[in-house]
Amino acid sequence: MASGGITIGQAIDLGVATMGAFDQDAVQIALKHPTYEVINRWFAGDKKVMSGGKKATWDLTVKDTGNAAHVNMFETAAPNLANVNVEGEVNWCHAKNSFTYSVDELAMNLNDKTRIFNLFKNRRQNCAREFADLLEEAAWKTPASASDSKAPHGIPSWLCQADTSAVTGDFQGYVGDYSVAVLSTESAYATVGNLACTTVTNTRWANWYANHSDQLNDSLLDKLGEAFRKTRFMTPKIAGQAIDPESGFSNFRLYSNNEVIKNLEAYARKSDDRLGGDLGKYAGNTVYKGIPLIYVDSLDTTLVYVYGKNPIFGVNHNHFYPMVLSGKNFIWSKPINDVTQNLVLTVFLDLSYAYVCDNRRTGGFLLSNWENAY
Repeated sequence: MASGGITIGQAIDLGVATMGAFDQDAVQIALKHPTYEVINRWFAGDKKVMSGGKKATWDLTVKDTGNAAHVNMFETAAPNLANVNVEGEVNWCHAKNSFTYSVDELAMNLNDKTRIFNLFKNRRQNCAREFADLLEEAAWKTPASASDSKAPHGIPSWLCQADTSAVTGDFQGYVGDYSVAVLSTESAYATVGNLACTTVTNTRWANWYANHSDQLNDSLLDKLGEAFRKTRFMTPKIAGQAIDPESGFSNFRLYSNNEVIKNLEAYARKSDDRLGGDLGKYAGNTVYKGIPLIYVDSLDTTLVYVYGKNPIFGVNHNHFYPMVLSGKNFIWSKPINDVTQNLVLTVFLDLSYAYVCDNRRTGGFLLSNWENAY
């Protein structure tokens, strides 16, 4: 018997039974970030589950066969058998957190079920909070280097700056930059999704980028309008199965920082002569084409050399989403006993996932005040 007459087996069973009383999706806790788009929307509604595979993969067409042509009557055909499909891929990212409890703690509270329940609840929720913070912050970064096998490829990996500040609106976001700690060591990706992308190679794999030069006024609205026009690609109906049923903006979101949203709210106030006494009418309610600008505090101060200053990410979540490995989809383990601490049990939370943009041309765009170290 363990201390207080509770066996390790009973302690495990108690942990399993108590956690089973929790809502597995509810995380009602004091949070670090003002919004949690990643955990609350991306993983809750946008994610796709992959049943297996050493990497997250998807199919993509980035060039033409060259067979489409106008012809004369009875003209002979010379079909070009070309493989125009490629496979994008990205490594799985494995995330983990845990919390512990001891047999002694259970023995001390054996006659108070409420205290035992709260003990598990508080530690599990804190575990979930830290996990949510980890996912939220990593989503707006890129790996530290080519050898960084732990970090996911967040949004700036897929929607990146152009190579020069002269790009005021074009599909010239070829490859992103690593999130290095020392600016002087900044370097660019060789590939994105294992696909090279340059001015001559897989040009359709580039994302749309515009340097807004910190002009957060009419000029910015013009660039936003162009970004939406250029990235809203509608598949011809003749293509049948190729039609994207969500090709509109139903799953499109705009993400930005405090400076951009603050300036656009001020712009909206000045443009509204019916403001009346509601001085906060546009606070948190500024929209473009009916799409609200979502505040992401991670974009306030960090990584300007990766995505520029004062970025606006327009993201089509039909094409950008978390891909989760089946069997590792926010899995809570049963309590596990360690022989080196025979009265301590640990519960693990595990997730294997990757952020994927299966079509960077229609997956969104990036507007920012261009900055780069090289």
